[in-house]
Amino acid sequence: MNPRLQMAVFLVGITLFSFAVSGAEKADLIYHRGEIITMDDAHPAAEAVAIRLGRILAVGNTAEILKLKGNSTTVIDLDGKTLLPGFIDPHSHLAQYQQTWGIPALAPPPVGDVRTIADIIAKMKAYIVKKKIPPGELVLGNGYDDSLLAELRHPTRSDLDQISREHPILLVHASGHFLTGNSLALAAVKYDRETKDPLGGVIRREANGDPNGVCEELAGLPFFQLLKPNPLQKQLENLIEIQELYARHGVTTAQDGISMGPEIQLLREAANRGELFLDIVSYPRWDLFNDVLSGQRKLDIEYHSPLIGCCQMNPSGTRPVMTNPIISDKSKLQVGIYQNHLKFAGIKITADGSPQGKTAFLTKPYVNPPPGQSKDYRGYATVTQDELDRWFDVAYLREVQLIVHCNGDAAADMMIAAVRKAIQKHGKKDLRPVMIHAQMIRHDQVDAMDELGIIPSFFTGHTFFWGDWHLNETVGPERAFGMSPAAYAVKKGMRFTNHTDAPIIPPDPLIALWTAVNRVSRSGVVIGPNERISALDGLKAMTIHAAYQYFEESTKGSIEPGKLADFVILDKNPLTVPPMTIKDIKVTETIKQGVKIYSAQD
Repeated sequence: MNPRLQMAVFLVGITLFSFAVSGAEKADLIYHRGEIITMDDAHPAAEAVAIRLGRILAVGNTAEILKLKGNSTTVIDLDGKTLLPGFIDPHSHLAQYQQTWGIPALAPPPVGDVRTIADIIAKMKAYIVKKKIPPGELVLGNGYDDSLLAELRHPTRSDLDQISREHPILLVHASGHFLTGNSLALAAVKYDRETKDPLGGVIRREANGDPNGVCEELAGLPFFQLLKPNPLQKQLENLIEIQELYARHGVTTAQDGISMGPEIQLLREAANRGELFLDIVSYPRWDLFNDVLSGQRKLDIEYHSPLIGCCQMNPSGTRPVMTNPIISDKSKLQVGIYQNHLKFAGIKITADGSPQGKTAFLTKPYVNPPPGQSKDYRGYATVTQDELDRWFDVAYLREVQLIVHCNGDAAADMMIAAVRKAIQKHGKKDLRPVMIHAQMIRHDQVDAMDELGIIPSFFTGHTFFWGDWHLNETVGPERAFGMSPAAYAVKKGMRFTNHTDAPIIPPDPLIALWTAVNRVSRSGVVIGPNERISALDGLKAMTIHAAYQYFEESTKGSIEPGKLADFVILDKNPLTVPPMTIKDIKVTETIKQGVKIYSAQD
C-alpha cells in the first residue's frame, strides 16, 4: 500500500486514540532484538517497544513486551540495528526546496562537483541545451559557493553573460543570501547605476557604478518576480519527492522556515489533498504581516496554546487563527494545531545575513571585508531594532512564537534586547522564542538567552562546510573556535537544537550530529575543540529538544508510552561507533506513526 494511503488509514484511528493505553490491549507492531535508544533520561534504553494505533503502547524488556502480542500483531526483528525517535528537523526550508528542485546544482564537493566559474558556465549552458529553454525565459541555478570556487569570488554579470545573452540568468548562492544575475536579469528588475541600495540589502557594483550582478540580502527580492512557477501538479509532485528525501535521512518532522505566500498555499493544498506524510511546521515570513506593525490591523490570533499536542483539541474548543489577507482569499491560518500533517507555529524574522557571505551582523569587523568595504566593516542588520522590538511586543501580547535568524553576535544582541523589553512589559511567558543559527554568539549571550528562555538552534555544519573559510577569511581563529557554542549550552543545562538549514546543506541529521561531535573542517582542523559535545547531547538536539522547540515534547522526541510512534532505524549505534564514523551511519527505515515511510531495502 502507498505510504500516504496507509497514513490516511492510520489517522482515523489516531484521532480517536486520546485515552491512556492499558496492559490488556494488544499491539499492532512490536520491535525487538536491537538497540533501542529512548531519549528518555529516566529510562534511556529498552529491549523492545510495542505500537498500537500509531502510538507507543509500551516500552521495556522483551519478555514483558511480547505479552502484548496478539493474533494480528506484527513482530519485527531489528537484527541488532538501532532504533531511535524519528529525527525532528529544527530548521530548514522544506517547501522552498521546491523552487530549486530539478534545476542545475552548483555546489562544490562533497555535495556537488563544481570547482570553478568555468564549471558553472559549462553546466548552465548544457542545461539550457538539454531542456531546450526558449530565449527570454529565466534560467535558474542553485548552490554556488564563492568560498570554495578556485577564483574565490562570486560569478558576476560578465561571467553569466557567457552562459547566454538571450536568457535572463540567475544563480542562488549556497547560503541563500545572495543572488547573481546576468545583464538581462538585471535589466528585467531595472537595476542600473542610478538604482539605490534597498534597506537591508546591497547591490554590488563595478568601478563605474553599474551593478556587477551580485545582490546581497533584500536586494535580491525583486528577482523573485522573474521566477515562473511550476504548474500546481508539478509542485505537488516535487513536494512529495522532497519529503521522500527527508524521510531517507530519518526525518519525521520537518520545518518550512520562512514560508512566503506561494509556499503557504502549496503546503495547504498538499495537506488538503492528503499529500503530506511528514509532519511539517511552517513559520510564515514576517513581512507578510507588515500591516500589523503599521497599525492597520492587529495580529488576529483568537486563541494560541503552544502546549497543544499533535492530536489534541485545545481546552476552549476553539481553534487559534492568524489572519493575513496577503496569503490567500481563505486567509485563516490555524496556529499550533496539525491539520493533515501541517502546522503553522508562529512567525519567522530574518535579522541579518550569512557569515560565510560576510553579511552577518557582527560586533567586531570581519578579518577580510568584502570588496569595496572599509576595514571596520561588520556586516549589517536586515531589520531595525525598533522593528524587532515591536514584533516581540506584539508576540508577547498575543502569545505568538517568533523564530529569528541571527548569525552574527550583533544581531543576537538585537534579539536579546527585544525579548528583554517584551518580558519587562508583558511578563515572562512560555513562548520559546528561537534564535536560528546563533552562529557567532558569545558565552555572555548564551547566559542571557538562558535567563530569557530563548532557545538556540545551532548550525554546527558550518564547522565542516565553511570552517576553514571562517578561520582564514571571515572572523579568524578565536571567533571561529567559539561559533555554535553547544558545549557551553550543555554546561548551562539548556535545551538547544541543531539543524541543517537545508537546502543550504543536505537535510541529513547525521551530518549535523557528526559536525557537533567532531567539529572538523574540510582541512582537518578541529574548529573549537572546547565546544564539541557528546553524541547523546547531539541526538537530544534533534529529538527531544527539537520536540520541545515545537511545543511537542508531550507527543514526540522520545520513546515513551503514549507518544507518537515516530522512529528511525540505523544500521549502527551513534553512541558506540567511533565519533568520526557517525556520518557513515545509514538509515535503514523511517517510521511515521507506525507506518514505514522509507526503507533502504525498497
